[in-house]
Amino acid sequence: MKPKAELGIVAVALISVAAVLSVRNLPSIAVEGWSSVSWYVLATGLFLAPVALTAAELASTWPRAGGVYDWVTEAFGRPTGFLAVWAMVVQNIPWYPTVLAYVAVSLAFGFDAALEHNRWFVAGVMIVTFWLLSLVALRGPALAARFIATGTVFGSVVPALVLIAAGVTWFAAGKHSALPPFTFAGLLPTWDPGRIPFVSSLLLAFTGLEVSGYYALAVRNPQRDYPRAMLLALVTIAGLSIAATLAIAVAIPTGQISLAGGVVQTFGVIFGEFGIGWAAPVLTVLVTLGALAGMSAWLIGPLLSLSEASRGGLLPPAFRALNARGAPATIVVWQAIVVTAVSVAFALVPEVNQAYWILNATTTALLAFYYLPIFAAIVRLRYSRPDTPRPYRIPGGTFGVWSVAGIGSLSTAFAVFVALLRPANVTFVSDAAYVIGLIVLSLLWMIPWAVFVALRRASWLPPTRAS
Repeated sequence: MKPKAELGIVAVALISVAAVLSVRNLPSIAVEGWSSVSWYVLATGLFLAPVALTAAELASTWPRAGGVYDWVTEAFGRPTGFLAVWAMVVQNIPWYPTVLAYVAVSLAFGFDAALEHNRWFVAGVMIVTFWLLSLVALRGPALAARFIATGTVFGSVVPALVLIAAGVTWFAAGKHSALPPFTFAGLLPTWDPGRIPFVSSLLLAFTGLEVSGYYALAVRNPQRDYPRAMLLALVTIAGLSIAATLAIAVAIPTGQISLAGGVVQTFGVIFGEFGIGWAAPVLTVLVTLGALAGMSAWLIGPLLSLSEASRGGLLPPAFRALNARGAPATIVVWQAIVVTAVSVAFALVPEVNQAYWILNATTTALLAFYYLPIFAAIVRLRYSRPDTPRPYRIPGGTFGVWSVAGIGSLSTAFAVFVALLRPANVTFVSDAAYVIGLIVLSLLWMIPWAVFVALRRASWLPPTRAS
C-alpha cells in the first residue's frame, strides 16, 4: 500500500538532520578549538555536500519507495541495487545497540546514576526502546516521519540552539573564554599522520543525509521539495554543528573536555556556572530523544528498500509484504528480534564487548558497498538516461557530476580504509593481518546477499511481474 503523501520540505529535511546531526558527538570535535570550524567545512565539502547534491538529483528524478535501491537499480540493475541496501541494513544491526546503550545510560543519569552499572536495567531499556520504535515504524512511514521530525526538533535542534545561546551568554556575562583569541591562523587545522583517523571518523559521522530518500512516496511534491529539503538539511547540520561545537569550546578548556562524559559533562559545566544545574538532566533527556529520532530514521527506510527488492524477485515473497499503513511489517519484526538478541549479548555478557567492537568495525567497510554505488549511479544515469526529465541537476554539466561523484567516492574510500586500520591497543596481530581479517569478516556479511541473488526464482516475483 502506498503511504499517504503528506510530508513537506521541513519534514523531509528533518529526517536527514535526524540521521546525521548528533549533539552527543560535539564534545569530541570541540577539543579542536577554532580549527573545528575548518574540519567541519572540510567534511561538508568532501562528503556531506556531495551526498546532498547526489541525493537531490536522484530522489527528485526517481522518487520511488525503494530510495537508494531504486536509484542504484536504475543505473546498474536489481542485484547491485540490492547489494547497496543490504549493506546498509546489516551495517545498522551492530550500530543500533550502541545508540540504545547510550539511551539507557542517559535515562539512568536522569533518574538514578547507579542504574548505569546495572546490566539488567541497561538491557531492559535497550530492548523495550527498540520494540517501541519498531511499533512506531509499523504505523507506517508517514507517522514515523512525524515522530522523527518532532524528535529531531526537540532532541537535536533545540539542544544545539541552547548550547549556542549558552555560549553567547557566557561571552556576554564576561566569563573566561577557554578559546584563545580568534585569528585566521587558529582556524587552520593542525596536521600530522596521527590526525588521519580523526578525519575519517568525522567523515563517517556525516553519513545518512540521503536517508530521507526512502520516504519519497510520502512527500507531497518530491520533484520540487526534495532538492530544497537537501539544501535546508545541509545548512542546518553544518551551521548548528559549528556553532554548538564552538559554544562547548568557549566554556570548557580543551584539556578538561571529557570524551567519556561527553555531552552530559558539557551541560553540567555550562548550566552549573549559571546556577541552573537542574537544566542539565533535562537537556540530556532531550538529546536522548534526538538519538531515538536518528535511529528511527534508519529503522524503516532501508527496510522499505528490501521490500522493493523483493518485488523485483531478489527476496522471497514474505519480505515484500506491507501492512495497511505501508510498513514492511515482517521485516520490521525480524529486525527487532535480531537486534534484541545482539543487545542482550552486548549488555549482559562482558566477554562479548571486545568481540562486539570488532564486529562493529567490520561493518564499517560495508559503507563502501552502500555509498560507492550511489555516487557511481549519478554518473552512469547521466549517460544511460540522458533524456529523463530532471527537476534538479547537479550544476556544472558533465564536469560537475563527475567532480561531485569523484570527491564523494574518494572520501568514502578514504574514510572506510582508515576506519579499518589496526588500533594501537590491538597488539596480537600485524597491521596487514588486521586489515585483511576485517575485510574478510566484512565480506561475510554480504554472503546472504550473494545467496539470495544466486537462488532467486521466478516464483519470487509478484504475479504482475512474473507474467
